[in-house]
Amino acid sequence: MSDYKELIESAESFYIDAVEEFKEAEQKIINDSRFRSIFQKKDYDGNIAHLKACRKEALEINLEDIQIDAEDKESRQMLQLLGSACSAFAALCDAYVQLQVFLKKKSMKEETSFSAYKEIFDKVKQCRDEASKALHNLDMIYTDYMESHGE
Repeated sequence: MSDYKELIESAESFYIDAVEEFKEAEQKIINDSRFRSIFQKKDYDGNIAHLKACRKEALEINLEDIQIDAEDKESRQMLQLLGSACSAFAALCDAYVQLQVFLKKKSMKEETSFSAYKEIFDKVKQCRDEASKALHNLDMIYTDYMESHGE
């Protein structure tokens, strides 16, 4: 018998422990980047630690131990979409960390180039698009799955 409860708990953990925390970290980064805070010292190390913690939360979700019946296509699809969303989310966190490391180096007057910044920024944008798509796909099935199998 498929382990519906474990699958739902894993999805909830992903949404709450990883995605919501990431949104907080991202909002802090955005607020630090606003023009009015241009003269304030940025907490790049704090941002990096927060992003790494979000990534860790997503990667610690153990999907391999969830039992799914072979004929349970809905649970199998839910499991696959959750795995894809976790992977895309982890890549987004990695890209954001790269960007924060670059900005930290720049703030410390280390030699940096605009082309390197643009490359990292484009990678963040690409990873954000992929993560958004994966989360959207997961959201679509998760709502129905919760209605069918939630308690």
